[in-house]
Order: sequence, then C-alpha cells, then structure tokens
Amino acid sequence: MRNRLFLLALLAGLAALAFFGGLHEFLAPERLRALAAEAGPWGPMVIVCLFTLLEPFGAPGFVFLLTSVSLWPFEVALAVNWAGATGAGLFGFLFARYMARDWVASRMPANLRRWDEKLSERGIGFVIGFRLVFFLNPASHWALGLSQVSLPAAVIGTLVGFAPWAAVWTYFGEEILSWLERQPIGTWVAIAAAIGGLVALRALNEQRKRRTAAATPDELDETL
Repeated sequence: MRNRLFLLALLAGLAALAFFGGLHEFLAPERLRALAAEAGPWGPMVIVCLFTLLEPFGAPGFVFLLTSVSLWPFEVALAVNWAGATGAGLFGFLFARYMARDWVASRMPANLRRWDEKLSERGIGFVIGFRLVFFLNPASHWALGLSQVSLPAAVIGTLVGFAPWAAVWTYFGEEILSWLERQPIGTWVAIAAAIGGLVALRALNEQRKRRTAAATPDELDETL
C-alpha cells in the first residue's frame, strides 16, 4: 500500500512539474515543430521520446504522427512515427506490468479486460491483431501489460502490428492535415457532442448492467 501511494504521489508530482513547466504546451503541433527544428539533427529523437513518454497517458498520438509528416520526408517521418508509436505501446505495456499494475487494473475498461485470456493463450499472432485493432489506444497498452503475454511476444507483435498504421498515417498525413485545416469550428463541436453522447450512453448502459447484476431475484421480479 505504501509503495502504491508513493508511486501515485510521484506521478502526481511529475504531472504537476510538466504542467507548470510548460510541457503540456509541446502538445500543440506548432510547438512540437518548433522544438524539433531547434533540436536540429536530434529533432527526430526528440519527437520519438515525447511520443513514447506522453502518449500512454493520454496525449493524442495523431499530434506526433502529423508533426513528423509536416517536418521530414516520407522515409524519415515513417521511421519516426513507427519508432514513436512502438515506444509508446511498449512503455505503456511496461508501466502496467512492472510499475503500477494494481493502479492500472482498477482503471481498465471492462471490454479490454476480456482480451486477457485470448492474449495469454495465442501469443504473437494475436498480439499483432490486437495492435491492428486498437493501435494507439492507451488502455490497450495497459491491457497487454496486465495479460500473461510474454515480453518478446509483446515487442514483436507491437512492431509488426503498428507498422501498417504508421505507414498509413505517414503516407496520408498531408491529406489529413489539409482536411483538418479546412474544417470549421462547428464540425469539431458536432464531433465532440457526438462523442460525448456516445460516452454518456455507454456509461448509462454499464450502470444499468451493474444494477441488474447486483439486484436480488425479488427485486428483479418487481421491475418486470
């Protein structure tokens, strides 16, 4: 218990340090581009490191993916995106397995918990499919870490499973950036409202299922 409290305090301290130190500002594409440009030949490594460390904890992966596309030619951007995505996936995996297993387990979505047995039984091939389906969903990194899948299977499966997505985002990155720039603010408000509505409906549905599961037979009869 004491170790977990210490870990949570450490994470909270690091989060506060990052916020008050202005690290959150680097998540804006223009700041990331400026930071990479200032780093010169180390720019790709800077993006890979930020991608690896921040994405597993909620930073949007597409920001790093599109930043690479806007800065470097296809070959370099692809290498940066693949390395950053793989680093993020494996860092999230290692965090869940070795650093904060109980903390992560208490925050795992129920639908991803169901993948544990399949991941544990089927190895590399299933890890590849898992990565292809969920890509940079932070909870999927955690789910992989909580499963019994071996570290080599996680590494190989992540490398292979992320390769197609890295290629797609890199190849179509310019078109994606152009489309994003053309969208009016109303589009983003509508998208946010739709996502919020879906999340709310899902939460209500989960709450209803929990109440039904906890209800006694007599209570169930009364509701019918």
